[in-house]
Amino acid sequence: LDNEMGTKMRKVGFTFNEASLKSLDDMWARSGLPDRAAVVKQSLQILQALQTQEAQGYTQVSVRNPETGEERFYNGSSLDHFLRN
Repeated sequence: LDNEMGTKMRKVGFTFNEASLKSLDDMWARSGLPDRAAVVKQSLQILQALQTQEAQGYTQVSVRNPETGEERFYNGSSLDHFLRN
């Protein structure tokens, strides 16, 4: 398949258990993205960026709420640790 920009595309299918499908649907509802595929694509891009940082030795992820100034830190030498929390 080719998209409107001439980029080669492949159609793939995924099987989700009920809990994972609910998580995907919740993410989709909050995202404003056009479809589940866009949510999966964005999630993969974020994971790839985190893996790249981990490969460069980074072991901490921080998030900040700009309204309250509150910060949270996720520590660990493995993304698995971050993804479980």
